[in-house]
Amino acid sequence: MKATKPVSSSSRFAGARGESLWRSLWIYALLVTGSVVFMWPFVWMATASIKLDRELFSEDGGLLPLQPVPRVQSPYLETRALADFEHPDLARVRPLLEADLHTREIAWPEGIEAREAVSHLAVALFRRTARLAPAAWWRLPPAELEKNLLGLVTPSMLESERAALLRGLVIGRVAARSYDLQEEILVAPADLERAWKITGPARARFLPATAGHAEGRALAYDFSSGDRFTLAADLTTTLDLSRLHRLQFFLRPDDSWHALDLVVEMKGKRFRAERPATLFDSTWMTVTWQEPGPDDLTNQQKNWILLRESGADPSYESRPGHLRVALEVRQRGVLAAWWAKITRNYLIVMEHIPFGRYVATSLYLVFLQIICTLFSCSIVAYSFSRLRWPGRGACLLIMLGTMMLPGQVTMIPQFLIIRDLGWYNTLLPLWAPSLTANAFNVFLLYQFMRGIPRDLEDAARIDGCGVLRIYWHVMMPMIRPSLTVIGIFTFMGVWNDFMGPLIYLQDQRLYPLSLGLYALNVQATANGGNSMAMMMAGSLLMTLPVIAIFFLGQRYFIRGITLTGMKG
Repeated sequence: MKATKPVSSSSRFAGARGESLWRSLWIYALLVTGSVVFMWPFVWMATASIKLDRELFSEDGGLLPLQPVPRVQSPYLETRALADFEHPDLARVRPLLEADLHTREIAWPEGIEAREAVSHLAVALFRRTARLAPAAWWRLPPAELEKNLLGLVTPSMLESERAALLRGLVIGRVAARSYDLQEEILVAPADLERAWKITGPARARFLPATAGHAEGRALAYDFSSGDRFTLAADLTTTLDLSRLHRLQFFLRPDDSWHALDLVVEMKGKRFRAERPATLFDSTWMTVTWQEPGPDDLTNQQKNWILLRESGADPSYESRPGHLRVALEVRQRGVLAAWWAKITRNYLIVMEHIPFGRYVATSLYLVFLQIICTLFSCSIVAYSFSRLRWPGRGACLLIMLGTMMLPGQVTMIPQFLIIRDLGWYNTLLPLWAPSLTANAFNVFLLYQFMRGIPRDLEDAARIDGCGVLRIYWHVMMPMIRPSLTVIGIFTFMGVWNDFMGPLIYLQDQRLYPLSLGLYALNVQATANGGNSMAMMMAGSLLMTLPVIAIFFLGQRYFIRGITLTGMKG
């Protein structure tokens, strides 16, 4: 026989330790991978909540939002979308496209170097036409390829790519609207340069009028010499200023993320905007300002900025029908621009809808549901698990059998009962049914109570406790972990409940947060807007309390689940 070499105890220990280490590393790797996979939707929702809608639907969009770049000078060329574009035929076709574009009459505003602009425009046109070109074209000679690609370039395509490349601030008309539904143009597009006086440390001027800006006038500015400039105007109106509802300022921002403030003098008072507007995006927008009024008490989408009274003085404009308006464009730094972008969608959600009222209604329903559920389920489970009465087993089976009925089966009968009780369009049907106990919660507490030793109950009876005192002073403290689990489940169910409020509520003032966010989406879509980023912000705000509750009650949650059904 061949002798075997004995293995030392130290070698066996090292091998076992190494195997245990690898097993631990493998388990932690699986946990980390699972966490990343399950957190991915939440991370996507968090990043999408600080994006603009054009970023969500862009072909070049990624997980992270596009960085806001506060521009020192405007107009300027936005070339970030072209920086990462690569194509094997770009180098040989680009000079040919540039040569053709130099022969065309393309309007570029003052301050834009034409040769640089044409170079970037050639890349933008090539990127767009390359998607339309058949594969056989790329094997043609350069001259023939250029001819075919230029044949795809239409005047509308050329203008759209030029507009997408060029960024500039365009000032439009100013309008006033009264509570009597009268509307008046205070500054028409043709009178912009004559009406506005530009002052301030930063240099700014109106550019010459062009055919492409029939609705306004382009404004060039340079923050090299200062961080702000002001457009001031003395305006007159035939409207009664005591009935003035709102001021509307039409403009096309330059995606610079600078701040736009408003100061108005009228009726011997000075009013200042509650917060600045932001020059984000590059499409036409309307900035609306109005004093606090009855609109603030309604549930309509609030797309205006409040004007707060900041003082009264005889030197302020007080003549009837006269207003003194000052629009201040203030430069923002990178951090301020990031903060404006991060908070933009959240401000829309919290200001466009009565967010505080919706949250208060949800918390009210959560509080009542948790209290009623814990009381009803615990006392029913106590009667099933600790008391002896005729028909207990049959009633328990019937109760458990109700768990087999889907909610769609009982939805219509329950609605008819609620309607006949006169509870429709009230909050009663959203919390009162919790007094009838839930079968799942009852079974959970039933299993937990069965594991409590009867010696504790007998000792309480010897001390003179009755049935209810044993329930309250003995059972309730013992089943606290399971009550915590039921409280967490109830909170998540009520907080995220959408179908119940949708069926039983008609008055928008009674909406909880889940249905309020849906109403916000409906209003935004009805007004022709796209509210995807805004809905991501609202969904994240609604998700945060659920995550916080779960982590705060995680210890009780795990303890309540693991102890259910264990004998003491």
